[in-house]
Amino acid sequence: MLKRYWRSIAVAFGVMLVIWSFFGVKNYLISREKIESTNICQNEELIGKLITRNINPFSKFKFMKKRCKDCRVLLATNKPEAEINQTESFCSILDDATISTTSVIETYVKDLYDRPSAGKELKTTAILMTPYGYCPQYYKNMIILVEIKGKYGL
Repeated sequence: MLKRYWRSIAVAFGVMLVIWSFFGVKNYLISREKIESTNICQNEELIGKLITRNINPFSKFKFMKKRCKDCRVLLATNKPEAEINQTESFCSILDDATISTTSVIETYVKDLYDRPSAGKELKTTAILMTPYGYCPQYYKNMIILVEIKGKYGL
């Protein structure tokens, strides 16, 4: 009689474990999907959360590439408005784009030994930043990119 209850308890525990695992995996996939579809260029809270979670260097590089790509998307999306109206609210994108690009370039050069890809990253970002020449931090950020180009011979 005690054996039958023990077996029922074990089966119930096993079913609960399977259900808990299913919902855990489902929540993880949903959160990853939200991150993939979210522009993380200027979302400082999410950036901090993602950096503290990712210990694997390859996932950190994937994160850095996504942030760099998202900053480029913001620069390209706001380009017509920046050229016509010269809106000051777009200027903060320059700092984030510079930070994300320099981290990706340094990873390419120091860790992956891939100078051609680093050069492409630098060139693409510099071209996308050109319409924002009216911003106060434009020249400071361009000087940083030029220094990186000279430092790594890109």
